[in-house]
Amino acid sequence: MARAYLRIKVEMGRERAVRDALLRFDEIKSADLTTGDQDILALVEADSYEDILLAVVDRLRTLKGIEHTVTDLVLE
Repeated sequence: MARAYLRIKVEMGRERAVRDALLRFDEIKSADLTTGDQDILALVEADSYEDILLAVVDRLRTLKGIEHTVTDLVLE
């Protein structure tokens, strides 16, 4: 099982809508509104790191309201 944290910056006022949309994806195990450089911190799980990256690039980052993402792969 591969895991990553996805740090997400969203358009002002769309934080809850983006979080709720993220939680509809099977790969998203949690998505929390946060303070700091990101607006949302999401935990992503998949069978492989390649599957995580494909999900992020092909589906998650296309959600309306997302401005920027950073994917931090979990090593241990």
